[in-house]
Amino acid sequence: MSATIYRDHASMPWPNGAGITYEVVRFPAEGEFQWRISLADIDNDCPFSVMPGVDRGIVLMEGQHMILVNSDESIRVDELVAFNYPGEVAFDCTLPAGPAKDLNIMSRRAHFNSETVVLGPRSHKIDATADTHILVGLRCETTVEGQKLAYRDAAVITGIVDVDSTGTFAHICFCAV
Repeated sequence: MSATIYRDHASMPWPNGAGITYEVVRFPAEGEFQWRISLADIDNDCPFSVMPGVDRGIVLMEGQHMILVNSDESIRVDELVAFNYPGEVAFDCTLPAGPAKDLNIMSRRAHFNSETVVLGPRSHKIDATADTHILVGLRCETTVEGQKLAYRDAAVITGIVDVDSTGTFAHICFCAV
């Protein structure tokens, strides 16, 4: 069992230039990603980037909710609830309650599937013996194999891992197709 903690995140513009994202971890480390986790500060209503061939997930970390709208639907995304969608869908994001922060999960569907679960405060035993498992701190503090995982920190875990949390964290699994 092991946990590699990521605390420092490189900032970069969104593909559409409408905001800034902070890359947490990605595979591979260089070139076009096959999967990627990032954080974004969303200060204003804006369009989300269209990313063909990429399955996307969002967990709203701060902000009561956001509304994602396209020509077919309007979707309310609440805080600490995972929402998944295909990257080909062009969404405009509206922030009725003001600025927000979100966790972004992306995978190239030809290579990987992803699943995101938001887990609450208690002790967890996570089986990360297969596939790629990543934990991201969302609220309060989480301890992974004795290492503290604070808000916006991430841990890539392997093996059977003990996790204790006083708040909430996201558990993301990337599975090769």
